[in-house]
Amino acid sequence: MNRNKASGRFGIRIATVVTALTLVATLLYCRKHRSAEERAEWMTKRITKELDLNDSQKAKLQTIKDEILARHKASKEPRAALMQEAITLVRSDALDKAKVADLKKRHTQLHNAREDFFIEKVIEFHKVLTPEQRNKAADLMQKFSKHFSGEKQ
Repeated sequence: MNRNKASGRFGIRIATVVTALTLVATLLYCRKHRSAEERAEWMTKRITKELDLNDSQKAKLQTIKDEILARHKASKEPRAALMQEAITLVRSDALDKAKVADLKKRHTQLHNAREDFFIEKVIEFHKVLTPEQRNKAADLMQKFSKHFSGEKQ
């Protein structure tokens, strides 16, 4: 019984990560929307249209979008600081392996924190969707997955 529960949780985590990665990929590859705000606005409009969200779902999506954008904005300074450190390391006469490892560790921690936050928001949004909307979202994920992998539809 415990094995089935663990297996079910693992499946939910995988589905959540796939959903999150699909949303992130869509946001990242939307070239005509340059800023994070433009990409987020485009994405929320697309989700609203594709899943035919009701007013309370739209409000929840807007709140989540605002939270993600605030988190993104707050992370700009730490990301820039890490980049500056990387540039300084590259300019040095010799790379210090311990410093590079420390930089990588801090970058990974920052990335993991952002990813964990994003997954929480995906789960939060998933809870307000109807079964039909979840199925439609899964169908769209499958379609985009095939598109990004180069498979024909």
